[in-house]
Amino acid sequence: MTTDHDEHGRGAVRKVADVETFKALGDPLRLAILRVLMRHENQVSSVKELAGELGEQPTKLYRHVKQLEARGLIETAETRLVAGIVEHRYRACQSSLVLDADFFGRHRDTEDAAATITAAFDDYRDEYLDAARAGQVTAAHVEPITIAVRQSIPAAKAAEFRDRLAALVQDLHDTAHHDDGVEVRLFAAYYAPDGR
Repeated sequence: MTTDHDEHGRGAVRKVADVETFKALGDPLRLAILRVLMRHENQVSSVKELAGELGEQPTKLYRHVKQLEARGLIETAETRLVAGIVEHRYRACQSSLVLDADFFGRHRDTEDAAATITAAFDDYRDEYLDAARAGQVTAAHVEPITIAVRQSIPAAKAAEFRDRLAALVQDLHDTAHHDDGVEVRLFAAYYAPDGR
C-alpha cells in the first residue's frame, strides 16, 4: 500500500495493493466508517460520534475501527478524558483510495478482491440513492452525471480516454478543500476487458 501525501503530510491518495487491506475494505461497515472520516479534510470523530452518524451502536464499531487502524487507514488524532475514560478520536490517513489493478491479476481467485469491489460499489450506490431520495441529486448547483458506457473504440482512443479520466481524477484530488464549496462525489471504474 502506498500513499502520496499532501502539503500538510496527510495522505491524499492511497493505492491499496495488499490482501490484508483489501480484507479490511471488504466490510460495508468498515467502508462506511472510512467514508465518514474521509469526508472532510480535518474530520476527527470518536467511536460514539461515528456510531451516531451511521445509526449503529458504538459497541458494534470498536472492532471495525481497530481493524482500520491496524491497516493504517485511520489513526488516533487525539485522546481526551470523558467521564474518567480515555476516548480516542480518529481521522483518516488519506482523502481517497485507489484499488491497485495489478492486485486482481495476482489474486483473481480470492474472495477478498471480490468482497472489496462489491463493498465499494454497494457503498457508493447506497450513498447515491440516499442523496437522490433526499432530493440532493439535482441540477441546483452542478448537474449530476450518471452513466454506464460499454463501447468498442480504437485502442489509441481508449488509451487517450483513460489518460483524460486519470487527469480529471488527479485534478479533483489536487483541488484544495473549500468549506463553502460544493461537495462532489465521484466513483470511477474504467477497464478494457481485452487488456488494451
